[in-house]
Amino acid sequence: MKKAFIFIGSAILVLGIFFWVYFPSFSRYRELKQQEEKLTADIADLDGKIQALIEERRLLQDDLDYIEKVIRDELGLVKPGEIVYKMVPQEEKPQPKTDENADAESPMPVSETAQTGTSSSR
Repeated sequence: MKKAFIFIGSAILVLGIFFWVYFPSFSRYRELKQQEEKLTADIADLDGKIQALIEERRLLQDDLDYIEKVIRDELGLVKPGEIVYKMVPQEEKPQPKTDENADAESPMPVSETAQTGTSSSR
């Protein structure tokens, strides 16, 4: 019976040492694996950007229609005789208060004669 307790105790001690050594390594392995996956995704993203830039360079070197589009969009140049219409967005007006107490707090409109300062006695 005593030998069984010694065997079980030593087995628990060996397992404890094994977990103490193995789990930090396993955690580090998982961290490195996640970092590798992130870097692989970043590389794929950068490869896509490189391909887009290579295509844009090819278009800028060979395609006159694309060059014209870029010049018009980025530099705002127009051909002689063209008329440019610029759309200016409207400014949003502030919304009136919807609270019932808003009417009691807002001042009454001043009449036009009071604004100009005219009076009947001169």
